Amino acid sequence: MINIDSLDEFSREYLVFLKKQEGNELRDENLYLADDYSLVDSIQRDVKNINLSVELFIKAKNSNDELAMRAALLHIRSFMMGVSGAFYQAVEDIDIYFKIPNEKPFPEDYKVPEHYNYPIK
Repeated sequence: MINIDSLDEFSREYLVFLKKQEGNELRDENLYLADDYSLVDSIQRDVKNINLSVELFIKAKNSNDELAMRAALLHIRSFMMGVSGAFYQAVEDIDIYFKIPNEKPFPEDYKVPEHYNYPIK
């Protein structure tokens, strides 16, 4: 099972950080992430609906019911787009930070310090 629980904590922490960096110029209506929005709940709801739609597809396939299969496929597609969209919009919000002018360039040879125990190199 994939654990996505940290996404809501990230969302809250990132918003605090971004608002501090951007100051008064940041407008909440330009953001997908919000204090009162749970990215985790949204993704989990869509994944649950994907699973239900997959079950429908399999049952319909076993019954040779092409119309029900097509309906299930439309639902699967829609809910997968919801998951994809949640990540896409969150990335758009992350990109806002990278558009803020910064006098310090990011070093090309930067490595995350060892004391963070970050496993991805």
